[in-house]
Amino acid sequence: MNIEELEKYNIFEEKLLSLELLKNQGFNNISYLLKTSENSYVIRVFKSNSSVNISREFEFQIQKLAYKKDICSKPIFLNDKFMVYEYKKGSHKTKLNPYELKALTCKIKKLHQIKIKTKPYDIKKDLLNYKKVLENEKLIQETFKNLNLLKKYKKELVLSHHDLNPKNIIFNNKDIKIIDWEYVGTNDRFFDLASICIEFSLNKKEEEFLLKTYFKFIKKTHLKKLESYKIVYKNLCSLWFINYLRPITAD
Repeated sequence: MNIEELEKYNIFEEKLLSLELLKNQGFNNISYLLKTSENSYVIRVFKSNSSVNISREFEFQIQKLAYKKDICSKPIFLNDKFMVYEYKKGSHKTKLNPYELKALTCKIKKLHQIKIKTKPYDIKKDLLNYKKVLENEKLIQETFKNLNLLKKYKKELVLSHHDLNPKNIIFNNKDIKIIDWEYVGTNDRFFDLASICIEFSLNKKEEEFLLKTYFKFIKKTHLKKLESYKIVYKNLCSLWFINYLRPITAD
């Protein structure tokens, strides 16, 4: 990717000044910072679509809806090679103060209120696939155990980001933007809530604060669902990385 190649698409009216690799890179994309005479943009060049939840078109569609609710930055352009969205300055955090945790929880709740019909994420299907190729039986069985425990509770299906790790959340003073929507899809609301608890190492008091911010009143079922989804989320992340890093051998 270079400026000359970008200019061929006639995406921007302003003059393109510079293009450089961003410090934080994902597994499925190569991200660049494009500076123009008027603005800055992120260029996400697609490296792999193998683990993308729905499709790049669906991801772009959701970003448009999320932008209207001030959840993410403005999406600009999409083709089969790359995506463009406005760049927002800010920092990534691994620990949150009460104000940041409340603001992030409210932002996630706004995301969960977006109405769109998609097939729910099938966690069991992924686990069965991992079982075929990985030898980590303990993680897989523990995850199945908690999925079975969750069957006793009502499913609360919402539009979920599915990848709320610190690299995908940008803090800029009082503003928060969520990026990298390639795994977006339908899931129980507690999957995203559990991811915040794990990714930001929340203690029990902070977890209760998160639940109270999201629901106003905490029920026993909230605490139990959160505990099981924390295990499910943590184990799925571990299995994903183990699978991603495993050597590919020819048959």
